Amino acid sequence: MSSSTAPDGRRATLFVRSDLPMPSQKRCTEIERELQELVCRTVLDAVETVEWNKRVPLQGSGNGTERDLYNEFSEWAREAGVCLAPFFDTRLCYSTTTGERRQELVMPAVCLAIYEGDDLVQVAPFADAGRAESVEECIAELAEKETVSESYSTTVSTV
Repeated sequence: MSSSTAPDGRRATLFVRSDLPMPSQKRCTEIERELQELVCRTVLDAVETVEWNKRVPLQGSGNGTERDLYNEFSEWAREAGVCLAPFFDTRLCYSTTTGERRQELVMPAVCLAIYEGDDLVQVAPFADAGRAESVEECIAELAEKETVSESYSTTVSTV
């Protein structure tokens, strides 16, 4: 996990699966580079990368962190009027070692959460009315908002 800390500013947390194949690892490296660039441009105050499991049981005592994150992301999605599916999904999984069947939450390979202070303000990927927004599109929007706000800044003249 890599991290820069600025709890009161705008920060990004990139969640990635620990078992990614090489093409997805390269994608994550590129995303991390783009996020660090936004830190350098002061669009973001901090960036953190966190590994998470591919699947977590919906019930039981293990993997509560991923379930808590999913609940936080779901609350944001409800308030924003968007959907986390199909990026977060539940599946009936079967263990070949124990023979147990259980519902598990399947986490996306890459997920981005944007916080302002302690408030979650954006999650990607998500779906909205048949349109999906990727992590890369979320990063591009962050960069564009900063560019747009900079271009509309006013200069005060005392002449």
